[in-house]
Amino acid sequence: MLQIQLGAERPADTGDSLGRTTIGWRPGMSEDEAWQAGRGIWKFNADRALSQDEAQIINPHGTVLAVARITGISKHGDRYALEGDLLLGDARVGRPTASPHRSRNPVTYI
Repeated sequence: MLQIQLGAERPADTGDSLGRTTIGWRPGMSEDEAWQAGRGIWKFNADRALSQDEAQIINPHGTVLAVARITGISKHGDRYALEGDLLLGDARVGRPTASPHRSRNPVTYI
């Protein structure tokens, strides 16, 4: 599993290639909002990311915000975004992750 930990919500860069106006986490966001905030744009190993079945988006407290099945990646300069199918209503959403995020980097492989 690929796990992405979001930081606090902040404005996205002007011209964000995913069309986002904000990135990061805020209380009360929907699963879709969490997926859109968390799926990119990151520096990660593309082959390693593609070898994972799922992506889990978590907040800084370790609560699962969204889970998606990874179907591909898209390239954005020297960075990547995940492509996938959001698993709406997954039982893990809203609960502490079973795999605490121990990396200082926002992206980790579990």
